Formats: sequence, C-alpha cells, structure tokens
Amino acid sequence: MNAPDETDALPEMVGCLCPDPRAWREEALPCNLRSEEETRVFLQQQAGRLVAVSDKVISRGGGAERRCFRVNDGVVRLVQFYADGHRQVTRFAFPGDYFGLSRAERELASEAVSGVTLLEFDAGRLQQLSDCNPYLAHQLTSALRASVSQATEHVVLLGRKDPRQRLAVFLRMLHRHLGLGDVVPVPMPRIDIADYIGLTAETVSRAFAELRRRFIVEDLDRHLLRLDLPALGRLAEDEV
Repeated sequence: MNAPDETDALPEMVGCLCPDPRAWREEALPCNLRSEEETRVFLQQQAGRLVAVSDKVISRGGGAERRCFRVNDGVVRLVQFYADGHRQVTRFAFPGDYFGLSRAERELASEAVSGVTLLEFDAGRLQQLSDCNPYLAHQLTSALRASVSQATEHVVLLGRKDPRQRLAVFLRMLHRHLGLGDVVPVPMPRIDIADYIGLTAETVSRAFAELRRRFIVEDLDRHLLRLDLPALGRLAEDEV
C-alpha cells in the first residue's frame, strides 16, 4: 500500500463511498469468470470507491504509488510537476477511462478537474487477475491502447505551431469523449487547457476569441460550447 504520510492525508482530499476505499479484498483471484459482465461485477465488488470535488488531489504520484483507477463520472487530469514550479498536464481521463495502469502514469500526480467518482484498484492484483482472465485482459489492453492513442494525439497537437489549431485539436478530442451532437461541456479551466496544449492561458483566451469571431465556437453557458464541427475539423487538419 502507499506510504503512511500519503495514506493519512487522503481523507482530507477525497471522500469515501465505501468503508475502506483502499481495500482490495484478499479472497482468491477467480480465473474462471465466464463473461465480461461477470468480470465487471467482480471488479465493482473488489474496488474501492472514491469521490473527490474539483481540484482535489487523488494521488500525488511517485514510485510508491501502487493504485490505479477507473473514472465513473467526471474528469481527472494527470500532471507532471517540475522543480522550477511549472507543470504539464499530460492527459485527461474521462468517464470509462482507466489511469495509472502503467508505472509511468503512476509516477504522475492526479487531480479532479470536476467532481469525480472513481473505482480504485491495487495495480499489481489487477494485473494478476488479468493474467488469468481473458475478459479483463482484453479490457485493460484496450484501455492501454486508448492511453497510447491519446498520448500520440497529444504529441501531434504540441507539434502544431498555430494556437488556433492546437485548440481545435483539443476541442475535437473533448467532443469525442464528452460531446452530444454539436454541443460539448468544457469542465476544465483555461489554465488546464493551456498546460495541456503548451500555451499560456492568455494565448488560449485569444484563440477562443478568434474561433468565436469565425463562428466555429459559440458560448451557450460558462462551461458549455456549441461547435461548428466541419469547420473545427478543417482547422484541426490545417485545411484553412
């Protein structure tokens, strides 16, 4: 389990939806689960359950971190902090996403962007179960592939020189995970977007203003946008 100082701090940062959110029951791992539904039910029974309000720390990361998580509701940011005080948001985890499956991700800090509910697992025991359960192995392999795909998309995004294009790529990614029709919620603040797409918050604000001027983005509410998806796609693909 985690180091005592991190364990002791957790109740101040997140709330428990079960008596002990860190408990992974010590019963034998069943290798004879016969369907994805049985596997899903087993995992829900085994998992700890956490709830955190926006901006609360879920994990500080580091070599001692052994937990991984699945997002039920809300959005989580994974963050690399540097010695000079600045940070890089490396990934957003959306509903249905796992994070912390790889050792590299467990090194990162994780924080709630919005109010979140999470399933919490011991990463080692989850791997043991996946080694003998093809249904879970398939699920975790798909989760790792999705994480790699997002990381690749992130690298491509950071290679774009035009701030409007970086923002367009980000909004398309956000729409893919959270969008409904041409509407998408934007739960994260501008500084999170800036630290993800490698710009300053001021530059992000100017890029938003330009997309509004061109009627590619329309504000419906403080955290809700309507997107001109074809125009956004053309901008993201550098066709305009």
